[in-house]
Amino acid sequence: MNIKRRKLLQLGSATALTGLTYSPVWARTMGVKVLTGSAFGSSWRLVMADTQEDPRRLIDGIVDSVDKRMSPFRTDSHLGKFNAGGTTAIDGNTRLVIEAALDLAKNSSGAFDPTSAPIGRKYGFGPTAIPARAPSGMYSKIHLVGKKLVKSVPHLTLDLNGIAKGYALDKIAAALDGLDFVLELGGEVLARGRHPSRRRWRIGIERPGTNKLQRLINAGNEALATSGDANQSYEVGGRHYAHVIDPRTAKPLDNDVASVSVLAPSGMLADGLATAAMVLGPNASRSLLSVYNARALFLLKNGNDFVEVALGGFPMEDT
Repeated sequence: MNIKRRKLLQLGSATALTGLTYSPVWARTMGVKVLTGSAFGSSWRLVMADTQEDPRRLIDGIVDSVDKRMSPFRTDSHLGKFNAGGTTAIDGNTRLVIEAALDLAKNSSGAFDPTSAPIGRKYGFGPTAIPARAPSGMYSKIHLVGKKLVKSVPHLTLDLNGIAKGYALDKIAAALDGLDFVLELGGEVLARGRHPSRRRWRIGIERPGTNKLQRLINAGNEALATSGDANQSYEVGGRHYAHVIDPRTAKPLDNDVASVSVLAPSGMLADGLATAAMVLGPNASRSLLSVYNARALFLLKNGNDFVEVALGGFPMEDT
């Protein structure tokens, strides 16, 4: 591949938890306030009634706590220490997320694999702290033993970027229990309660690579996450390289899925399932989504347009 290493590093450093695929249509009304902050190399955004108390410090505290434990970009996090060394002590929260990641890896037959970051590094994506030469595609070699994280293959690394962001979304929502709000964290959305007008909160799903809406849905109690190839990609020699990696082929994903939006019972599940479904495509995703009681909307490339495939009763357009 004819691309300079300097360019690879630049692309890699820009692929932290990003990819805003939701239109802020639910914020364009009176009676609400919008709060924002930084999170995992991206941002969080909270829309709530302007009469409610500002929870910014609480949100930033949760983001910082998750980052200190689960960031693969930090050498002092639980994951950073594990990736650089070996057996590492972890807390209960980190264990919960790792268990969910390994469970999803098993149920998706490796379409979601938290040990595949070195593959992405070869193409300029993912945490620069993880070397491209490290082994990959070996989630079965990661083990949880009591309060310790263990690997049975030397130099194996773990990257929770595909699921930890959703976990943080869930933690923040739990901390805001009793309030009416819509929370977006790095492009994932979760809503609680009602808009000040007493209607439901609404979430707009954008067409990949545009600012146009594909769907406008009423938000329920599920979390919504989208994975796509429009925002984090580049072309070399006429070939498109996207940040979504297919761990099964050890290459960037190459299929006709432009994006997939997943509604799931939690942000953590929606986050991981969106990545897995992007790799699997609609047909192979049906059984996986059923296991987790999730629904999905696929946008498949069709020339300059997109074809919708909705699974599990994904809500139709509601304006």
